[in-house]
Amino acid sequence: MAGRSAPRSNIRMKAVVIDIGALRADRVGCYGYHRPTTPAIDALAAEGLRCDAAFSSDATTAGARAALFSGRFGLETGIVTDGLAGDVIEGHTPVSVHGMHAPRPLLQELLAAHGVRTAAITPFGRQPASWFYHGWCDVLDPWCARTPAEVTARDVNAVALPWLETNAGRDFLLYLTYNDLYSRADTPLDEHAAAHGTHLASFGEAPVPDESSIAAHLELHAAFAPRAHRRPTREALWKLSHDYDARLRAVDDRAAEVLRHIDALGIREQTAVIVTSDHGVMFGECGCYGGHIAAHYHCIRLPLVVRAPRMAKPGVMNGMCYGLDISATLCELAGIERPAGYQGRSLFQLAAEGRHGGRDCVVCGHGQYTAQRAILSDGWKLNRTWHAGFWQFPDTSLYHTASDTSEGDDRAAAEPDRVRELLRKMKQWMDECRGDQPDPLARIACQEPPGFLRFGQELRARVRRGELRAPEGYQGRWA
Repeated sequence: MAGRSAPRSNIRMKAVVIDIGALRADRVGCYGYHRPTTPAIDALAAEGLRCDAAFSSDATTAGARAALFSGRFGLETGIVTDGLAGDVIEGHTPVSVHGMHAPRPLLQELLAAHGVRTAAITPFGRQPASWFYHGWCDVLDPWCARTPAEVTARDVNAVALPWLETNAGRDFLLYLTYNDLYSRADTPLDEHAAAHGTHLASFGEAPVPDESSIAAHLELHAAFAPRAHRRPTREALWKLSHDYDARLRAVDDRAAEVLRHIDALGIREQTAVIVTSDHGVMFGECGCYGGHIAAHYHCIRLPLVVRAPRMAKPGVMNGMCYGLDISATLCELAGIERPAGYQGRSLFQLAAEGRHGGRDCVVCGHGQYTAQRAILSDGWKLNRTWHAGFWQFPDTSLYHTASDTSEGDDRAAAEPDRVRELLRKMKQWMDECRGDQPDPLARIACQEPPGFLRFGQELRARVRRGELRAPEGYQGRWA
């Protein structure tokens, strides 16, 4: 659908998007977790739409956020990894050049052109992601002396709450990122999170693998493996998992603070609130603890909760959707037609389709530590790997994710017809979405994934210092 030819003067839209980095969906209470890590998000979900099968089309921080704000897949934007490769977005058609008919504007500039005050309170653009700065009315990042990972949710709220007070009387989009879950394994909990950790301990253990699995993982020389964390015992790995829960509980308090402020300003009934993430993390799957290393199910699955004005009723969408569908959803809430080049769809429209709502299949990629793409359809997930990084992923693998979200039982050899069918669907998706553009994941595979190169340098340095024994048969990479 084409964009409108002139700004609307009657838009009534207020929206807050809270993007909690590295939030694993099954650690959220309303997604079935046994610990009360997210009471505020759970309450929001009870009043709105909870998407049970939301996925990150490009499961890295830059890839996911480029997809969210462009409404397009990384296959088209070219952003499928972090670092310098994620600094420029391809195919962007600015409203300032192409007018209201721009087919591929960024969400923030499109809304701003229609009179919505748009603001981002985040250090994300310094990742680097210079494309992100385009088109906002306000970009607030007063923490330039600190790395993005050091900026906490408390810091963000200290800027966000006054901004809400100033702009409560106008149409607005406010985008916030909470980075607390990116914390390094050796970062101690602050007093607030530690208190939550003590409380959460009474609700059972944070999940970690059994002793035999951990013993095998101790032999791995890989990013986010126990050796990389310098955590060689099950107790230490349990603490890593437990601390994640404690930080999440503290982050949920910051989300609750924003929700209370919206109520206090008297704009609850006019304000949409969306809570989501860029990607999930793994805690023991493939020997990875606290990181995202592939298009694994727990890396690509997202929490996605929407509470919006004039929703018919709260509910759950069991069908599949993408994080990038948020852009089309916000266009619908603003009464703006979705730009012609957006590949996302409104979550409300998806939820209304069919018995379960959602898409028939989704395709997700990862280009940071591996070069891998996955397709999910009818309870099955096929992975296609072009660069396996530190791991021994086969070129093609198949999992029945309806019963095996850990991806422990590769069914590719037993289901050759299903493999062929899913490969056909993946190729069809690529042909439809890519056009004449080269596949950015193929480029990453040829150049080697940036996270693989960076962690490889760190691990080689530890081998040279005598902290680690070089793995046998690794072709000299660690010498």
